[in-house]
This record gives sequence, structure tokens and C-alpha cells, in this order.
Amino acid sequence: IDMSDNEFSGCVDLTFSSSMHYANFSNNNLTCANFKRYNPAHRSLRVLDLSHNLIEQDAFNLLLNIPPELDELILSNNNIGGALPQPFPSLQYLRRLDISNNNVHGSLPEFYRSIPLIRELDLSNQRQTENGGLIGTMTPDFTRLEDLAVLNLAVNKLTGFPSDLGTLQKLKILDLSSNLFSHPIPSELGNLGSLEILNLSNNALTQLIPESFANFADKDYNYTSIFLGGNLNLSDPAPLVLCSLSDFDFAEDKKKCPPERSALKDLYDSAKGQEWTNDTLWLHPYKSHCDWHGVTCTSLSDSDHVGKLDLRNNGLSGTLSKSIGDLHMLEELDLSDNDIKGPVPTEMGQLSELVSLRLSYNELTGTMPVDIFANLTKLQLIQLHSNRIRGTIPILDWAMEKWEEKDHLEKISKYSSSFITDCGNPSDFEVSLKCENCTMCCNAQGDCYPNEDTDVQKSGIQNYLYFSLLYFACVASVYLIVALVLSVFNRNKDRHLPRMSIRNLSEKDHKYALDSLGADSVYQFFMGKNCVGWIIALGTVAFQIVILSQFVAGAEIIVGDDDVDLKYTWRCPQDQLDCIDTLNFDSKKWAVFGALMGIYLLKDIINGTKMTILSSKQRHPFHDRLRFFVGGLLLNSVALFTLFVSAIYIKAIATSNTEVIVNSVIILFVTDTDEQLYGIFVAINPRWVAAFARDIKGDKHDDIDGINMQELSKNFELQNKVDELTSQVNDMNAQTKKLRQEIKVMKKMMNVKGTKSLPRSPSRKISGASVKEERPPVTSEGGTTDTSYNYNAMDPNASEEKQKLSRYDIVS
Repeated sequence: IDMSDNEFSGCVDLTFSSSMHYANFSNNNLTCANFKRYNPAHRSLRVLDLSHNLIEQDAFNLLLNIPPELDELILSNNNIGGALPQPFPSLQYLRRLDISNNNVHGSLPEFYRSIPLIRELDLSNQRQTENGGLIGTMTPDFTRLEDLAVLNLAVNKLTGFPSDLGTLQKLKILDLSSNLFSHPIPSELGNLGSLEILNLSNNALTQLIPESFANFADKDYNYTSIFLGGNLNLSDPAPLVLCSLSDFDFAEDKKKCPPERSALKDLYDSAKGQEWTNDTLWLHPYKSHCDWHGVTCTSLSDSDHVGKLDLRNNGLSGTLSKSIGDLHMLEELDLSDNDIKGPVPTEMGQLSELVSLRLSYNELTGTMPVDIFANLTKLQLIQLHSNRIRGTIPILDWAMEKWEEKDHLEKISKYSSSFITDCGNPSDFEVSLKCENCTMCCNAQGDCYPNEDTDVQKSGIQNYLYFSLLYFACVASVYLIVALVLSVFNRNKDRHLPRMSIRNLSEKDHKYALDSLGADSVYQFFMGKNCVGWIIALGTVAFQIVILSQFVAGAEIIVGDDDVDLKYTWRCPQDQLDCIDTLNFDSKKWAVFGALMGIYLLKDIINGTKMTILSSKQRHPFHDRLRFFVGGLLLNSVALFTLFVSAIYIKAIATSNTEVIVNSVIILFVTDTDEQLYGIFVAINPRWVAAFARDIKGDKHDDIDGINMQELSKNFELQNKVDELTSQVNDMNAQTKKLRQEIKVMKKMMNVKGTKSLPRSPSRKISGASVKEERPPVTSEGGTTDTSYNYNAMDPNASEEKQKLSRYDIVS
């Protein structure tokens, strides 16, 4: 019978039907209910619902003749008063008893014997009047109601409950809220494995929330909803695990559940804290998170905030929790040298107070969030190297001036170690990580190099290549100015020199120029007029400059560029904040480098300078001076450019003293290209090269008359007179030498014929000359020598032989 939701009033006999099993008279205006024991329905009724009426009977009287076979008895939301009968009527089959929202008072009866199979017992909210409400303590027999699933005694005046309630393993709802409990919460309640709702709110419970309550959060499904609010005497904090439950009413209480502790707990879980090398006090239910290993707190506004989290080299793995963004006062975060995987969470950008961030030497992947650094305006140290981050690192508002003003990180001594990423080459990826304002870039081998401007770039020049162009312009300008100044100085210096002296000096200058440019070098072609020779010489210079330019391009300090030969010589150890330059050659070795350069290049520099000086001499024609200048300029330019290239290339790639020497020799080999090409030309066509040489040597006096002869005419006339006298003297010397040769021949002829020397005759004058007359030895027919024979010198009738002898006497 269902008579609910009507307007019945007065009293009702609920046993009027002979075989009634179900009676629902809820939501009417009934004021009383009677049960007649002699009616058949008294034994057959199973479900009775009289809720939401105006029944004002005493509880004892109402329940006196209650049908004994009831399964459900619902009397809620009436005005039932008085105390519950003791003992409680025997209802051996009763499963549900609901007398909530009435005015029942007194103590609780023992229910075990009366309703042993009860599953739902609701006696809540009996304090509708000042005198209402159950009082006393809960009887121990509650723990024997093994089938009890719902127990609601809220809004009463109970003062105690047995700790053995934790043995009710079928209990799903326990509501003891709004009573007068003033003792500690029994830890046994944490054993209620099936509990779905625990409400102990609005009491006077004391001490800490039991650690066993963590069991409610360890269930694989259906977390327990826990309500403990209104217990002002409970100690702080709540067990850590409870704070992670969304249905824990203290989860938002900053004292019971500090949000930073919960964030650290999430970090512990996501980073596999059970495998950490040191997790001392981590996840302790009551210890302050400030006491956990690696955590340092700062006091602010009467609360503790995490200021530093240092878990480097601690065996972290897993991933980074997004909850790390809840550490709003964090200033230093060091999770380096671990095995953390996954991406960097975007929530890290919420750490506005962060000064130091070290995530290096992990296995972080993915790309950096675009706006992660937008709010991190206080950062001084970022180290993200030795990970697998790709893409582009967002630009950070990074200024050295701001960095230098900070003194928080006293251990950081080098600005170059303040922003480190894997933006170097070679990279683990096809395209290396891009980082515009990183101060140090590391590669896949763990080697690093500062990402800073070179001295050339600091001066406003884009790179070494542009500097090389400026360098050539400066060298050419300097030598041109020197040549012009010396030309003005030497204008009148050779004015009074004789023509022959000028010619001799010119010959010496040409010979020195050829020696300076190299007798076995194509550079000597600069001294000739042949266009082909000039093209060869200029092409050789251009070839040398192009080769050296390749070294210039390789020496560019552009980290992250595959086209440069830069050697990464820095290391950033896991256990240090500062990176270390591992370069192992010192200033002494630079001295060796300087000496090596001087030995190979100083001669060319000196010769090139002297040729520039020669180009200022007015005794040479203009085209000769132009050749001197061009040859000297190019000789000097190549030598100085080689020195410059060697210095920057060695600085970029040399990692040891030996490499300094080796690379210097390799670059210096380029300076021998002109000689090697000359040797090739000689081997191919020696006559052609010889013709070039004759052209160079024959060209030295072609235009000597181009000099101002009027200014030197007087000197030339005097020189001509000297030349005539010298010619006469030379003729006389030649005649004398001829006569001496003839005399020598005559002596040989006489010795050959076996004649004797003629005796010298007394001296006498012949034609003004003193002549000695000698008698030649003559052999007579008898074999005796005739000494009485005389003859006259230069006798015309004498024989030819005698005339020769006479001439001999005259000369003698």
C-alpha cells in the first residue's frame, strides 16, 4: 500500500490489512501510528515508511508494538521525542533503521541483540530542540554489527566512540559529525578498507590526524572522502597523502596541507622517488617539508616557503611534475645529473622568483615552451645542456649589467657559464638547438664553447671575413701613404748625381727587387711588362688569398654552425657551476708561434717594405716605381694576411701546443705556392720562362732618358769628358799589352833555334832615344864564335830576323 504524498492526518492503524507487506505513508500529516498485534498484518509487514509526517509520539510508545518481521523502518523527519527504548525492540530481520531528524534524546541502547543484521543505522540530527540529541558514548556492541554499512549519528551530543569501529570492514559511510567528541581520532579507523565517506567534522577532536588515514588514499579506486573540518584542536599538518585527495576538506588548508609540500610530493611521485639515492624524510606524514633532503626553506609572513631545491646527482628518473610550478617562492632549482625524461613543463614559467635553474645532464626531450621565460625576470643562471631538447630556446631578457648587479649566487664567477644549452655542433639532431642569447653552447660530445662576440665583433665588424677586407684596405692605404711621403722627400735627392751613377743605382735597385720578389717565384713577373706574366702573378696572389680565406671562414667563432672548424675546448662538469677551459697551451707557446711566423714571414715583410721605399725613388721611371709598389704591397699583404689567418685559426681550433705548430706549418705552406707554380712553369716550358726573365732584365734601362735631362746636363758633359780620357788610357794600355806579347813570342822563337843572346852594344842615341847596341853571337864556319861582327840598328838591308832583334834592343 502506497499512501505517500497525500494529506492524511490524525492516527493510522498500520495493520488494517490482513496480508500487507509494504506500507508507505510518507509525506502526509499523520500525528500518530498504531500497531495492533492481533491483526495478521502485524506479522506480514516488511517495509514501513512514515517519514515526513507530524508524528509527535514518544519513541518508546511508538516502537512498543512494532511489527517484528520488518526489514526496513523509516521514521525520519517527524517530531518523535523521548528516549529510545532500552532494550531496543527485537527486530531480528531489520536491515534499515532511520529515525533521523527527530527530537529523540537519551543514551544509545545496545543494538547487537535487537537488530543483529542491521546494515543502515541513521539516528542523526536529533538536536532539533534544545533538549534533543543523543548523549553519552557509543556502546562497544556497535563493533559487533558486522553487516553495518552505514552508520550516521551526526548532530547529536555524543562524547565518545569506540576505537574498535575500525573492525567494521563492510562499513562504507561513517558520519559522526557535529557531536562533542573531544579525544584523539582513533588510528584504527584507518583500517576501514571499504569506507567511502568519513565525516568527523565539527567536533573537538585533538592531536594529529592518524597516519593510518593514508590508507584511504592508497586504494586503487574510489578514494575515500574525508571531512575533518571544524575540529579546531587538531594539530598541523595533516598526513601528506591525505592532502593529495581532492575529497579531503583540509586539502586547501595551507596549514594542514601546505601547497608546496603537496607539490614536492607530486615531484617525488613523478620522479620515482622510491628509487632515489637519498630520500631522507621525503613523504614523512608529519615532518615539515623544510626538513626533507635537498629542501631549504625561507620564512616569509609566518610561513615556510621552499627557497632552494637541490637534488642533483640523486637518482631521479621519471618525469617532471607540473606541480613544480606551485613552488612560487623558489629561487634555486638544481635537478642536474639525473635521469629525468620527458618535456620541461610549461608550469615552470610560474616560478617568478627563480634565480638559478639547473636541469643539465638529464634526458629531457621535446621543445622548450615558448613563453616559459616570460615571467622569469630574475634568472641569473640557466643550465640546460646535456639533454635532448630541440627547436629554439625562447629569448630571455638577459643583460650582463643586470647579471653583474646580482650577488645572490656568489659561487658563479664567470658570466659565460650563466646560460648553457646544447646549441653547439655536432648535435644529436639534424638541426642543432637554436639559442640566440645563450652564453655557452655545448655539443653532443659534451664539449662546450662560449657564445660571445669576438674582439672583431666587439669593435663593430660582423666577422673575420669583413675584417679581412678592411685589413687589406688598411695595409694598402698605409703603404700608399708611406710611398707618397717618401716620394716627396726623395724628389730632389738624386738631382745632382751623374748619369752613370743613376744608371748604376737603378741596376742595383732592379736586382734587389728581383731578389726580394724571389728569383724562383712567379712574383718576379711583376717586374716585367708582359701582361701574361702579370696575370700569372696576380692570379697566384688571388689564389693564395682565396686559400687563406678558407681558413678565415673556418676560424669564425660561430657556435652551432657546421661550416666552421671551431674546436669546443670548454667543459661544464656536473658538480660545478662554472665551466672550465681545457686548452693546455700558454703564452710561451704563443711566443714559439711568433718566432715561427717571424722566421717564415719577416723576410717578406722587410723586403716588401723596402720595395715600397724603392717605389718612392725619383731616379726610376713611373712604371718602374709602380711595379715596385705593387710587388712590395702584394708581398707584404700576403705575408701579413698569413700571419693574421694563422693567429685566428690557431685560436679557434688548436687545443694543444703541438697543434699550434702543426697548424702554423700547414698555413705557412700556402706562402710557398708562388715558388711551386714557378717550378711547374719551368718544368712545362723553360724557354718561355727564360723569355720572361730576359724581358724583365732587358727592361731596366728602356726609359732612363725619361728623367729630366736638362737638370742633369752639366753633370753629363763632365761625365763625357771623363769617358773620353778613360777611352784614350784604355787604348794605350792595349798597345802596350800587344807589344809585350810580341816580345814574349820572339823570345820563345830564339830559344827554339838555339841561338845565343847577342851582346849588348854600348848605349847610343837613336832618334832621341837611348839605344844599346849589342852583338849577336854568330857561329863561324870553323865552329868558333865571331865576336867582332857589328851591325847598325834598324839596318834596312838586314834580314827580317835581324830587324826583329834590333826592335827588341830598342824596346829594351
